[in-house]
Amino acid sequence: MLYGKKKAITMELKNVKHLSFPEASFQKWKEAIEESLKGKSIDRLQTLTSEEIALQPLYTAENSTREEWPGLYPYTRGISATGYREQEWLVCQPVSGTNRGEANRRIQEALKRGQNAISFSADMLPGSIEEASELFNNLLLAEIPVFLDVSGKQNQFFSLLYEYCKQSSIDEAGISGVMAEDLIAEWVVNGKIPEYPELYFERWFSAIKETQERFPDVKTILIKTPVFHNGGANAVQELALALSTAVKYLEEGQKQGLSLFEITSKMVFSFSLDSNYFMGIAKLRAARRLWALLSEAYGAPGDWFKMHIHAVTSEVTETLYDRYVNVLRTAGQAFSAAIGGIQYLQVHPYDHVQGNSGESAERIARNIQNILKEESHITSAADPAGGSWYVEQLTDELSDKAWRKFLQIEQSGGILQGLLTGRIQGEIRDVYEKKRLQVELRKDSLIGTNVYPDPGDFALNPGRIDISYLETDSAFVAIEPIKAVRLSAGFEQLRLRSGKHRQKTGHAPLMGIICLKDQKNHKPRHDFIAALAASGGIEISASAGLHSAEEAASFVKDTNLPVYCLCGSDESYQELGLQLLQEIKREYPEKRMYVAGLQTGDAFEALAAAGADDYLYKGTNAAAILTQLLKELGVNEDDKA
Repeated sequence: MLYGKKKAITMELKNVKHLSFPEASFQKWKEAIEESLKGKSIDRLQTLTSEEIALQPLYTAENSTREEWPGLYPYTRGISATGYREQEWLVCQPVSGTNRGEANRRIQEALKRGQNAISFSADMLPGSIEEASELFNNLLLAEIPVFLDVSGKQNQFFSLLYEYCKQSSIDEAGISGVMAEDLIAEWVVNGKIPEYPELYFERWFSAIKETQERFPDVKTILIKTPVFHNGGANAVQELALALSTAVKYLEEGQKQGLSLFEITSKMVFSFSLDSNYFMGIAKLRAARRLWALLSEAYGAPGDWFKMHIHAVTSEVTETLYDRYVNVLRTAGQAFSAAIGGIQYLQVHPYDHVQGNSGESAERIARNIQNILKEESHITSAADPAGGSWYVEQLTDELSDKAWRKFLQIEQSGGILQGLLTGRIQGEIRDVYEKKRLQVELRKDSLIGTNVYPDPGDFALNPGRIDISYLETDSAFVAIEPIKAVRLSAGFEQLRLRSGKHRQKTGHAPLMGIICLKDQKNHKPRHDFIAALAASGGIEISASAGLHSAEEAASFVKDTNLPVYCLCGSDESYQELGLQLLQEIKREYPEKRMYVAGLQTGDAFEALAAAGADDYLYKGTNAAAILTQLLKELGVNEDDKA
């Protein structure tokens, strides 16, 4: 009998060898999708991004018609033919400390644990030769690359560094890496442009020429698009503004006698990566392509325009509450950067919002990069995203939109003119307001903030990070500054108010939930209201499943809270909710009564007549309704931690 079974199985396997999968097609897939949508258009599955790019539910080979190769013009797939095999990216985690001695100790520890570039936060930059000696003590500056954003202190810094090298017998010509600044970015953040910017450019490029002679392997020009990204800009705006800034520097540098190659070879472009994973990959690929295409406008060899990219995780998506979620968030952003192709990478520590980061947070941020390098094997393939129809199409669409935006900026007078008129700031503000509204409506999620908040998490105030600005004796013209923003800030202010209320009164703001009938009937809306309340720092007191108006009135009497929300199914509202509302409003007219779930038509009218004051439902502006709830719960407007 057993032999017979084995023989049958063997025969079945022989038959399988002659089988083949049925041929599929896009049309068959489309028909299957439309069937599942019950006849509705497949266009319903498109997703519109803040760049106004419609993401399709499926991409095919027809979406990828370009034939490009890593290391070859226009460098969409990377500036190296072998990807990271030839040169891995530099781990550029800026180290800080209570003083420069501590910062020196911490960078030496970091260099033993995977970091391969010397990098300090801007507040650690030395102001004297003594401070330079303390900061750089025992660091092999001529052997380990350096990455420093010198933020308006370039002239002073290079003078000190040159003097330190001479005193310490260090060959300054052997120092390599990036010690750069972006004049326009400084002006944007500071909110003022020199009345005669050409004088600034003259001094700046004169200093760059001198630095080039002393430190030939150091890049000194940084195009800092994070200034725009962290103000709320989308990928199209970031790319266009990067090109416009770089073109301005090309023009001004050539006026001061530098060759085109001398300028482009000193440039590094910095981009922020947020949680839109594929858009981040496409942004880096599009940046390289667009920069290379500019070589044609200047009649220059394409390899003069190989873009070196510094990537940094986004500040816009950082959150104050549930801060350990930032570890997961930045890991995804760093992965996006590594896949997109970079030369330098900086991952913000999870406590970055609070200002000075602890050693543990810095270690975790550094280890995100170590894991990507050592465990993920993404360094084994050149351009691992290449061939993805989705990424290729997204790169094409982003390139086209960014190029048109760049031409629009240039035709309107260039980046400085756009900043002086406020047009650039206004466009960025408009994009950010749309993003913020999506978060407030909870159409876009911020884990730990507007969805899945941790009610037991009590945060301190975010730290204040000082920014050093370029100072001279020249007159300035005021412009609207582009300030860094975070999508979670509105919700965090609500929770900070709730935290201050807790400190003053000894308890958190508390609202009641009246649950109708059994758990199956009320749980979905109960969970929705509980999560909504928690995102504003409001705790809840929920009843058991109630089956009568008398039970509800007893619950209200026992808890005696100023605000309650009715949770149940639409049917239970009609069967029990109307009577319950009438009973509570008759006994306690001062109580604010909400109903969970959007109600329309006759149901809305009946509930309103029975005593419902307002409705809490998916799609409502969560930040606005939480502000209203806090006021009704006695939390004062000035209750901010």
